[in-house]
Amino acid sequence: MSPSPAGSRIDQLAQAIADRIVSLVVDAIDIDAVIDKVDVDKIVSRVDVDKIVDRVNIEHIVDRIDIDKIVDRIDVEKIVDRIDIEGIVARIDVNAIADQIDIDNLVQHTELGSIIARSTSGVLTEMLDVVRSHGVGLDDFAFRWGNRLVGRKIDNLPLGPPALVGHQVGP
Repeated sequence: MSPSPAGSRIDQLAQAIADRIVSLVVDAIDIDAVIDKVDVDKIVSRVDVDKIVDRVNIEHIVDRIDIDKIVDRIDVEKIVDRIDIEGIVARIDVNAIADQIDIDNLVQHTELGSIIARSTSGVLTEMLDVVRSHGVGLDDFAFRWGNRLVGRKIDNLPLGPPALVGHQVGP
């Protein structure tokens, strides 16, 4: 049995009236007033943050991070400018370094006896050379660590001053 045309017409009229009433009611509602009556703290207190965090795929987020893009945005010069080299050098305990020098071992590995026999000034010169070489070693140590701190590769640095690097010494 098919619905009668009059019944279908009544259904259409009822639907049109309902649509109009709903439209009027929705237009009459003051959304801001409704929101003002909502207790947001109560809603938030009911949220289970642990469940939300458990659903987050950290691996997926990490895979989407573009490390190269982050590194490109780092201003290395600004970082270097913020490093207090004088403060670092001031914290180096030169006396502690000097205390660690094994003088007996140094004397054993040098021909100090023949140097003393030749002249007292020769001994002093040799000792100054040893101190200087340790100073150069300390300077090289500070240079390597400073470059490591700012992320510079030593291989990318020039071999020396341009005027000296071009000249070869020897046969």
